[in-house]
Amino acid sequence: MKFAAFIFALAPAVCATAEPLLPSTEGMTWKYEMTQEKPAAEIDLEKPTEKERFPISYRIAGTQKIDNLEFLKMEMDRDNVRVSTDLIREGENGVICAARMDGDKLVSFDPPQAIVATPLKAGAKWKFDGKIGDRQVTQQYEISGEEGVEVAAGKFRAWRIHCNQTFPSAATIDRWLVPGVGFVKIRTEIKTNAGTMLQRTSLELKEMPKVGGQPEPIPSQSGEKLIVGVLKNPKGEPTTAFDVSAPAIYARWQGRGLPAKAKIRATFIAENVVDVAADYEIDDADTVAPSPNSGGLFTLSKPEDGWIPGDYRVEFFVNDEPAGAVKFKITK
Repeated sequence: MKFAAFIFALAPAVCATAEPLLPSTEGMTWKYEMTQEKPAAEIDLEKPTEKERFPISYRIAGTQKIDNLEFLKMEMDRDNVRVSTDLIREGENGVICAARMDGDKLVSFDPPQAIVATPLKAGAKWKFDGKIGDRQVTQQYEISGEEGVEVAAGKFRAWRIHCNQTFPSAATIDRWLVPGVGFVKIRTEIKTNAGTMLQRTSLELKEMPKVGGQPEPIPSQSGEKLIVGVLKNPKGEPTTAFDVSAPAIYARWQGRGLPAKAKIRATFIAENVVDVAADYEIDDADTVAPSPNSGGLFTLSKPEDGWIPGDYRVEFFVNDEPAGAVKFKITK
């Protein structure tokens, strides 16, 4: 949705008819297939884009109060790993998102962001010009009208909502909304200032939403309490190679049956780097896991003098007991 380059609030939403736009039963789950496309590294007419596919799910996980108002907690998982939780609320004017949980950090939307404005009618317009956390975001929305759309979950008559984002990055977001069901399709395109596509992300509903229990945690093959990885961006995929120009390195952890109030610690280590002592500890950080299956990120920002090429690793600990390590390289 929330997926890359500050594209925000992609959670399923709702409308202003007699029925609610979004089913609000606790445990209601939407399952999607996400496809990410980006231009190939080299010009090749036979392979114009590179595609990756991932399972995505949204789930209503109860409620939480903000300023004495009750909001639905909409959890988003990617490949069975918690990415974020949006706090949303449906009212007489549509659906708003007031905040997002990234790990144990609450990011506020100021003012709350209108995901869907009601009544639903072709040509309706609204905008979001505010802050998400400490970042200014400018978006213009318009309801294009109703149109037919076909996805794996079936054929629908859906309201198409178009969003044009101009800041902090150029992007467009199109969402196809079916009242009483939610979003059946979402397409996001991140662009350069010149309008060239950098990445396209599509979500398509795989089956009709239904109430399910809390997803069972998937243990790592080693039986450890954490599934870990290092990433180039907070919403990216694990990697083992970074360029010296990388602005930061993100160490992601996902708990699997953690003890209550477990302390999670990550230590960044220069394993084999020129002019640096072997296994030199660059930095470490710790946090407390709010729940047995919660996850989070640790960030190591690029030093003022830049990264030094070499071999590195991140070691993870649960209550000061080793819980996994990830090795990676930084190259020119």
